[in-house]
Amino acid sequence: MTDKIVGTYLENTSTNTPLGSGETYTGRWTDVRIWDTISFAVRADQECTIYADFTADSTFAVVDSSLTYKVTANINEVHRLTITRPFFRLRIVNGSSEQSYLSVSAMSGTHPQLSAPMNLNLGLDSDAIAVRPTIPEDEAVISRRPGITPFTKFGYREGLTAANGEETIWETTGNFTPMTTASTFTITYNNSTDGLGTTGALSLFIVYIDENGLKAESVHTLSNTGSDVTSFSGLGINRIAVSATGAAQTNTNTITVTETTGATKQAVIPAGQSVTQQAIYFTDSNSYAVGKMLWIHCNKISGGGSPRILIKGYVFNRNVATRYEIFRVTIDTSTESHVNLYEDVGFRLTPTDVLYFVADTDTNNSAINVRFSLREYKID
Repeated sequence: MTDKIVGTYLENTSTNTPLGSGETYTGRWTDVRIWDTISFAVRADQECTIYADFTADSTFAVVDSSLTYKVTANINEVHRLTITRPFFRLRIVNGSSEQSYLSVSAMSGTHPQLSAPMNLNLGLDSDAIAVRPTIPEDEAVISRRPGITPFTKFGYREGLTAANGEETIWETTGNFTPMTTASTFTITYNNSTDGLGTTGALSLFIVYIDENGLKAESVHTLSNTGSDVTSFSGLGINRIAVSATGAAQTNTNTITVTETTGATKQAVIPAGQSVTQQAIYFTDSNSYAVGKMLWIHCNKISGGGSPRILIKGYVFNRNVATRYEIFRVTIDTSTESHVNLYEDVGFRLTPTDVLYFVADTDTNNSAINVRFSLREYKID
């Protein structure tokens, strides 16, 4: 059977009952054939997924069409659809976190095109026409475009040596090795200057890739031992910033992060800089990223001379455990010192790609600075 339409409010495919972790709400089929459009709104305090189901089968044995929409927590998700089949229902599949609030409301009738007001966040799948002039890049930066994550990376390497060959562009010695197995992270620091009870760094804000390859964030409060192990596991670190300090207002000494299992170095906050400095980016396993800008500057820091520095960009893809060279340029500092590249089309990074840059010089004591930016787009 189908449910009767109460006015234009589709009562039996709407709900206000919060869902538990992984739970599903399935509305009852409603006959909507006398109407032109369906409009529905969903708001929840945890991420979930909407399925707008349609069928022409009066026995409801087959779902002919199912449209999928990702709901970002605390964002009002609104859609308007033209009716092309006689029967309709909504399904809501909750994510891994229990909801404390859920509102699902569906209406049938003849509805005008939706419009987005000045203060509304515009999702990637929004049906609404924006009524404000928009600069998409700026709106992504200030979180008005759910599903898009902008990221700017910056790093440098001083003291490059001719004998060492390729060296990772980050502010530390040694070279970066991409992780292939998830591990907790070990944070080492000078506990006389940083950590509990000191004037230096007291806590860290960590943006990382979790054990499933998905973007995650965590705050770690430093102890007073000089070596902490994180409560979470991951596959790489995109950025660490000092989130609280004592009177020094920065980390007084270097903070180093290694994978606990394999002991390879994964991130470094140089003394006095409060943020990681490394030309390395980890792409979320459920996203594509588009590289837009690359800036490189080289120079000689002592001893004179004009080094020639070969810079390469590598992508390591965790799914196939293979590294690819995707960029190469040689800067001869006797004639030039920098490269500035802006990609109109953009360079695509696929899920699980790790992008990082290395440099090889023919002259000791060379230095290099790299900055690049990209935008990451959720697939669903």
